[in-house]
Amino acid sequence: MSRSTTSMGIAAMSVLVLGACTTTSSNVRVDKADVDLAKCQTFGWHATQKEATSLTDQRVRTAALAELERKGYTLAEDSPDCRVTYALSSYERPEAKPRVGVGVGGGSGGIGGGIGVSLPVGRRDARAGTLTVDIIDANKKAQIWSGSLDASFGAEELTQEEAQEWVATILEEFPDRVGEKLSSQVHRLHIGPGTSFTPGRR
Repeated sequence: MSRSTTSMGIAAMSVLVLGACTTTSSNVRVDKADVDLAKCQTFGWHATQKEATSLTDQRVRTAALAELERKGYTLAEDSPDCRVTYALSSYERPEAKPRVGVGVGGGSGGIGGGIGVSLPVGRRDARAGTLTVDIIDANKKAQIWSGSLDASFGAEELTQEEAQEWVATILEEFPDRVGEKLSSQVHRLHIGPGTSFTPGRR
């Protein structure tokens, strides 16, 4: 095999390795006050600004309220127990540049050299940042829970898919009320008109 063929093979391997390392994992950071989160039975949205909302605002709001409802909470905009809001800080990631490697080797045929170029492949997100979802006690107007997630995204505005995925990941750490709702519903089963059954009794 010639030196040029070997160098081309090494360069191809470099591209494959870079392409396989594009996926990163993020962890949710949770901070909460020393309070009973069970007080939050109903939820509403807490607007952070009075001017027209951005696409990101609308998408995060839709995702957060839908996720809380899926977890068993009741939505009540007028006088909820707690409110949910968010903050997004982002920055533009520096442009990725190709890397060039030069190698020199010797053998029975003499000295040979080669140049390998490593190019970043796959989807590259242009921006990175931190999404924070906050839970606020509506009566005390005090923050009682917060979850943050570092991630990367393609544009200045979050897509609907990004908002749904990130919000669901963060709120997965918030207590789920579905179990309590189901247990209270199962506690009293109606067998027929005027007849009821309570589990554990005969």
